[in-house]
Amino acid sequence: MKLRNKLILLFVVCVILPIIVTDGIVIYNVYRVYKIQRIQEVQSDATAVKYDLIDNLEYPAAIIRNIYKNTYIEDLLNKRYRNAVEYYDAYTDFKRNSLYESWFSNGIETVEIYADNDTILNGGMFYRLSSVKNKDWYKRLGDDDNIVLMFALDNNVTDAYGTRKVYLLRKINRGKNKNCEKVLKMEINYRFFKDLVLNDSIKSDIYVCHDDRLIMSNVVSAGNTEDYPVFDRSTKYDYKYDIKLYGDDYTVYVRSRERSLFDYKGTLIPAIIFLIIINIVLPTFMIYRLDISVARRISRLDNVFEYANNENLKEVEKIQHIEGNDEITSLMINYNKMADRLNEMMQTVYVNRIKEQEMDIARQNAELLALQSQINPHFLFNALESIRMHSLIKKEDETAEMVENLALMQRANVDWSADTVAINGEMDTVEAYLKLQKYRFGDRLKFSLDIAPECKNMMIPKLSIVTFVENAIIHGIENKAEAGWIFVRANPDEDGYILEIEDTGVGMEEEERVKMVELMNNASLEIIKSQKSIGVVNACLRLKMMTDNNVSFDVESEPGIGTTIIIRIKRKGM
Repeated sequence: MKLRNKLILLFVVCVILPIIVTDGIVIYNVYRVYKIQRIQEVQSDATAVKYDLIDNLEYPAAIIRNIYKNTYIEDLLNKRYRNAVEYYDAYTDFKRNSLYESWFSNGIETVEIYADNDTILNGGMFYRLSSVKNKDWYKRLGDDDNIVLMFALDNNVTDAYGTRKVYLLRKINRGKNKNCEKVLKMEINYRFFKDLVLNDSIKSDIYVCHDDRLIMSNVVSAGNTEDYPVFDRSTKYDYKYDIKLYGDDYTVYVRSRERSLFDYKGTLIPAIIFLIIINIVLPTFMIYRLDISVARRISRLDNVFEYANNENLKEVEKIQHIEGNDEITSLMINYNKMADRLNEMMQTVYVNRIKEQEMDIARQNAELLALQSQINPHFLFNALESIRMHSLIKKEDETAEMVENLALMQRANVDWSADTVAINGEMDTVEAYLKLQKYRFGDRLKFSLDIAPECKNMMIPKLSIVTFVENAIIHGIENKAEAGWIFVRANPDEDGYILEIEDTGVGMEEEERVKMVELMNNASLEIIKSQKSIGVVNACLRLKMMTDNNVSFDVESEPGIGTTIIIRIKRKGM
């Protein structure tokens, strides 16, 4: 792609499209969550008000139904009394034997029963019907005996709770004497009833209406001493339902209390943070990347061309770390090609540099040969073979086996056609050496060689493991009176391989262990020249040279328990 098209594509794909898509999705989801929460809140409040209206009238209505069935009250009010004393005695007996006091709870202020019986006295809970026949609430009763709910205003009462009243009314003409009309009026405290229905758990605006009158509301602040106002039909609402309560139809309007989207912090704040990241951080990052991709690379080109114009030029500087696949990258590559050609013509010390490299290689080879010569004993194979054949003729099989193992080791020592060997071949040499040592130590020496299949073809310096095994026998097993073990293990790990040479010998003190770890990890020719015992250092140095220093050494040891040498070789160094 052309550079200009690439920049346009990056801007559209990484800036414009993410802003449009993410902002649209976030705003839509926030608004959707806001609307759902409003609907759920309104519906929940509407249901709560409905059931609170029904539940909080159910207990008073149940008391009225019980009174309706009370034959004692029926007989008391139907009877014609000769005088006031006779009635008083009957009334006193009624109060003593009834649960009259238990009726007054859940906001019930009074229970009054009116009877068309002139022989009873007004007082207590019983009154003559003639005194209330002109009252509005009495006129509200129909011909049937169903319970009637009435929200009224009593202008003749001026108490602390106001003049608004909630009445439950019922005719109780069920007795034998149908000529004695009886009416029950239960008065419920309006404020108490309103607080039960429109409690603090209601989060919406509620309007409970009967016809045009606003019976209850948690919005309109009219006092309890004022008349019920006329409901404004233009009031906006989110939800409306009708409910029938004891003979009358009531309408409940529910309106969500408008809230700003910022009130929904749990949804909006993470969305804002997300938008900031998308709309600010990402474009800033893209501008930074474009600066690296375009401006900085052009600046690098300008610098090298300016250097190329220098008259005192000795060597043309090349551009390092070329990245990308656009026109600027092509310019950089072509410039480097040009620089290479100029440097080839201008390089007056090229031959000397080659000679210097050859000298470095020769020096490294000399160092390697010096290392090899220190561990290369000069045995005579013909003499060893003669001794072995002589032993076999004399039927000295044990001696013949010893000579055979010694010859196997010696061939490995003198054959330096290659400095490396597969670990599987190295184990043959280790086994031959340990078998020779068993002739010396007998049952005091036992050994185990455990090479994982993944490690058998791993290449290591020749005779390196044998050197560590020899060190384990001399410094570990030899100085211990009881029997000891030699374990050689090779296993793969995440980065490469782990070699372990463990002995159950005398072990070493912490100070000696630390010194040995430092010596192994810092192995060099200078240390070898200054040390008398150079076997282990020699092996460590050869491992470092072979792996290009991608090897580390560690020692675990405990006096009287034994010592473990751990060699970690990274795979990239093999």
